[in-house]
Amino acid sequence: MEKLRPANSYTSNSLHEAVLLRKDEQDTIGVYTVPELFRESCQKFGKLPALVWERPEQKDWITLNYEEYQQQVELAARMLLHVGLEARSSLGILAFNCPEWFIAELAALRAGGVLAGIYPSNSAEACFHALATSEATVCVVDDEKQMAKLRAIKHRLPRLKTVIQLHGPYESFVNQEEGYFSWQHLMALDLEQLQPELQRRESAIYANDCAMLVFTSGTVGMPKAVMLSHDSLVFETKIVGATLKNTELGGERIVSYLPLSHIAAQIFDVFLALEHGGCVYFADRDALKGTLVRTFQKAKPTRMFGVPRVFEKFQERLVAAEAKASPYSRYLLAKARDVVEQHQLAKIAGEKISLYGEAKYWFAHRLIRPIRQMLGLDLCKTFLTGAAPVSSELKHYFLGLDMPLGDIYGMSESAGAITLHETMTNLYSSGTPLVGIEVKIHEPDAKGQGEIVTRGRHNFMGYLGQPLKTEEAIKPDGWMYTGDMGYMDEHGNLVICGRIKELIITAGGENIPPVHIEELIKEELPCISNALLVGDHRKYLTVLLSLKTKSDPHTGLPLDELRGDTIAWLQELGLNQTHLSQLLNIPADLQLPNDERSLAAALDINAEPKLYEAIDAGIKRANLKAISSAQRVQKFALLPHEFSVPTGELGPTLKTRRNIVHKKYAPLIERLYK
Repeated sequence: MEKLRPANSYTSNSLHEAVLLRKDEQDTIGVYTVPELFRESCQKFGKLPALVWERPEQKDWITLNYEEYQQQVELAARMLLHVGLEARSSLGILAFNCPEWFIAELAALRAGGVLAGIYPSNSAEACFHALATSEATVCVVDDEKQMAKLRAIKHRLPRLKTVIQLHGPYESFVNQEEGYFSWQHLMALDLEQLQPELQRRESAIYANDCAMLVFTSGTVGMPKAVMLSHDSLVFETKIVGATLKNTELGGERIVSYLPLSHIAAQIFDVFLALEHGGCVYFADRDALKGTLVRTFQKAKPTRMFGVPRVFEKFQERLVAAEAKASPYSRYLLAKARDVVEQHQLAKIAGEKISLYGEAKYWFAHRLIRPIRQMLGLDLCKTFLTGAAPVSSELKHYFLGLDMPLGDIYGMSESAGAITLHETMTNLYSSGTPLVGIEVKIHEPDAKGQGEIVTRGRHNFMGYLGQPLKTEEAIKPDGWMYTGDMGYMDEHGNLVICGRIKELIITAGGENIPPVHIEELIKEELPCISNALLVGDHRKYLTVLLSLKTKSDPHTGLPLDELRGDTIAWLQELGLNQTHLSQLLNIPADLQLPNDERSLAAALDINAEPKLYEAIDAGIKRANLKAISSAQRVQKFALLPHEFSVPTGELGPTLKTRRNIVHKKYAPLIERLYK
């Protein structure tokens, strides 16, 4: 029986107000709360492995089955009640992915709370904003570094009663001062007397209540808190789960490594694992700095989701490894990749493949398979990517490795995926809308392009405490305005053109989506890591470019040393530099760049003439593919280092923060227009 709280609106801006559900007669997906989904999964998959993680100090791996998972959530739920988690208040989690993240999340939801994930890279002030906005009464932090942030702001958060630290070492005040505890200390308490209160709390949870707050990346000002109901999360889980092909109940394996404060990791890691009785392996905190492959080799995942930058890092690693192989091995591998890619392209096009073609593919696949084994992805059935544009070059590269990258299009406000292109029919679109989700193009222009709008049970409830912003996003008829430009092709596939706010409107009034032009330039210039188009309200377009360099595996900061493929490209030009500073004739102290030093270095760049000539030629080749003369790039400038999270040009999900780059290099940009 559907359990819904009385409501009178399809939107809400309060943690205490439920929403109406847009469920029609054709909708066969039941209405559940997250605790109901969790309980059902634990009963169904009891003895199967649920969570697996490594203890580096003991050099072993720990496995928790679904029965044990349920017991841990039960203990944690009582513990959260004990330390003061209030009903309809938030539990903030400021930590890297770990079993306790999952357990704390599901415990908070069982106890009638709301989850508010916070990016570990957030500053103390950004953490304060998230905890104050989310009305948090308890916060879980990763380690002493994150505890220090909470220690500095807790006195400004009158509702925040308790901070719980997951991992040591611990400062002396933990478990000594009121309001500061270790997870282990609290989980060891006997709190059986709180079981009746937990049951009372859980009985008061409704599917149309808010379950989760996801903070948008916030390109301007502090991020908004996206409210997602229990129903929208479970609905999204069910429709994505039904779309994935060849799923094996109790046999799926996933590696959790992307930030759990992002909706993609929530749906893919937490909820789809529950839906399929899957086993989640946890990567270590250096996963995105180079250790992810080690976890893949242990877990042998059957499904993988990654932002494009993750696959780019795989490509860089493979290209570097291939460069060390013998000429004959490189030749053989290139031929095998070409055969596999052509086979995949034929499948995508729906062509009939001859027996000879199948035989060629079988042999080439045998040569390619060791590469997938090296990555730990030889048993992976699905490769999905989203959250940022994916270049055509990257898609073709992985087709040659028998790893077709299927696009996902979605957003926090849609509780995850709107489209999912797993069974690929082309390389240019994000596929067709998921069953149960409506999508249309609002006010399309002559080319059929317009704003993408969507409607259904997946849509968010509203922005917490921001009714005007909510009204801008969701209209009374239920259509949510995504802020993305796109069009539907003749086969019903959704093609994304870019963010409306990122559109460049030239002085001549032409609307230009920057991503397409940036990708054209990168296709022509394999040495380029980042390309950022400039030209809003200007007479012509310019572009800022960074060359590919290595990065520090511990800090993520860009280094001065050029990557192997960049060095090889330079050698074709007759240039033998191996470091960026040598190539650009700037100081070599770029390992710890800050805004002032980066700008000073950028204004002082005096690169080798042959480099300027080669880049200029590449941009001219890209301009030949421009749709109009207004979309041709007239000038460019080089930057002194790659974009990265530590230097501020990339956000936590590795999206480019365009406004930050514009502000950082404003004097350099002005020079391009003199």
